[in-house]
Amino acid sequence: MLNELNNQDNFNKYRYLLVDNLVVLNSLSPLSRDSLLDLFGEDKSFGEKKLTQVLRTDLDYDQSICPTLIKLADPNEFFADSMLDEINQQAKIECLWSKRYICAYIISDLKPSVLAKQLIKIGNNIAQTLRQPYYPFFEPFRMQFLHEVGSKEDNAWLKAQFSQIENYYYPSIDSGKFMRFTADNTLETPISWSSNYCQRLKNFRMIRTLVNAWSNNRSQFDEQKNLPLNENVISQSAQLVEQAYQLGLTHATDILFWGLNGLRYHQVFTEHPQIFEQIRKAQQEPGTFSKHVINANIHFESQLLSAKE
Repeated sequence: MLNELNNQDNFNKYRYLLVDNLVVLNSLSPLSRDSLLDLFGEDKSFGEKKLTQVLRTDLDYDQSICPTLIKLADPNEFFADSMLDEINQQAKIECLWSKRYICAYIISDLKPSVLAKQLIKIGNNIAQTLRQPYYPFFEPFRMQFLHEVGSKEDNAWLKAQFSQIENYYYPSIDSGKFMRFTADNTLETPISWSSNYCQRLKNFRMIRTLVNAWSNNRSQFDEQKNLPLNENVISQSAQLVEQAYQLGLTHATDILFWGLNGLRYHQVFTEHPQIFEQIRKAQQEPGTFSKHVINANIHFESQLLSAKE
């Protein structure tokens, strides 16, 4: 990221780090709120500061839990700080946490106080579209979800919200690798998101739970440790959750079981004729899908190997 932050396109702009104070790091960490206040805190009544609170409209009653915008470098100032290694390491450690501290590197012409207001505005615009309270788009998993699951038209609307941000780099679930999201003023911007995309956003929690469960299974079970974390796992999970609802699975454990096996065995599971028999049983008795599939004694592993040959 050092070269990226100092490259020709970004060097003449402000460079920031956004962190989420709903996650509390050990006070000994150089990235903790206390450490940042010690390092960058300024007792200034007026003017721009190194640390600027982003007062999201649903949490502005307590500034200490609102995100913090850290100014890393001014325009035309070379950024070189050992803190960068700490940031990247923290992003890697927490890449599969449900809540994460490191949210994004942000490149913009906007001064800290103005950018903070713009981040609030983006969250409010998305919330208005979804008819809900402030939307914390900057949470890394949410941002990756928004980026990957939408159509070209849906992404055009999202990119229009970032028109005053040159580059936005969020840490992905792939070991915290930073992904670039940028505005594109050449795209025709729709009035809002499609109804299909909004429906996917309503399934967000279930999709995130499925992705986290899949990732945890790969680390806990020996027979799954060699399974790759597909770079499209979020969009695949979104499709599997949609399929589960369409098939009449309503219980959370049934939906997760469908999704986990779909990610592992793919069409060998999702198109197996015996599976549809078990779905009909689970429709009559929600929460029993896994029991019926196990009792059916279907050998998915051997069928998966045969399909690959």
